Amino acid sequence: MRNVLLLSLILILLGCQKEISKGQSKTIKTEGYELIISDKQKGLLILFPGGGGNSENIKKEFKIVEKAKQHGISLVMINFSRKLWIEDEDCKNLSIQIKNIIKTHRLSTDNIYLGGMSIGGNVTLTLSQYLLKNKLLEIKGAFVIDPPLDLFGLYESSIKDLKREDFSEEQLTEPKWIVQFFEDNFSKDTLFNNIQKVSPFTSRTKYFDNISELKNIKLRFYTEPDIEWWKDVRNTEFESSNAFYIRKLNETLRTEKWNKSEFIETQNRGYRSNGERNPHSWSIVDRSKLIEWILKP
Repeated sequence: MRNVLLLSLILILLGCQKEISKGQSKTIKTEGYELIISDKQKGLLILFPGGGGNSENIKKEFKIVEKAKQHGISLVMINFSRKLWIEDEDCKNLSIQIKNIIKTHRLSTDNIYLGGMSIGGNVTLTLSQYLLKNKLLEIKGAFVIDPPLDLFGLYESSIKDLKREDFSEEQLTEPKWIVQFFEDNFSKDTLFNNIQKVSPFTSRTKYFDNISELKNIKLRFYTEPDIEWWKDVRNTEFESSNAFYIRKLNETLRTEKWNKSEFIETQNRGYRSNGERNPHSWSIVDRSKLIEWILKP
């Protein structure tokens, strides 16, 4: 009788340990990325931070880790955040890095999504295009948060800002840098054509060939067009905002029957982790609905 009770107790304890292990995850941190592996492997979400950000910034501002764990989604947060646009060499290196992460840690590739904030959104779109076009990974979907999609639009807005008499010297710093940087990299005489080759979208010509492979995957474009905030805090007109060009792209994609693409405008959701109001933030995304979207077939 005692042996039977002892055996029953052991089985109960083993069962409890097994149940606990189902909810556990494993974290691997390197200089290039942070990986959080869910034992359920229902999905793999690859994230890119905004300018100057990293995995710590993503965790702090997006707070997606616990939601992902609860629903069995593994996370890869790539520390790549220094480029307004990426070209084939960048795409090649990033794809090698991601494929090595997947292979080394035996991650499931059945349900892969990419996502990014600001310039990380541009990286997300261009890299997704590269991966799909070259059949390197089967991506189910991608989402971007307030990215500067139209690089020529950004250049034109910066030119206009340099002519504004109501801008302080400090406010002129960014547009000065953008104009100089673009003219140095794209050559002033052929700037438009060269920018259009790498920009996810060019509204002037309604050119979106650089994301053409994404038509048949799930897409989400998030933005929060708080016109008053941009005008009062940043002295920026709506026509110069990322939200303006994201709307323009959405109109173009609707015309072209991109039925899997969603345009999501939010209101009063944009706040930084310190409580500061900023519509250009990870927080505009409803994380629960995002997880549902990722897990939905």
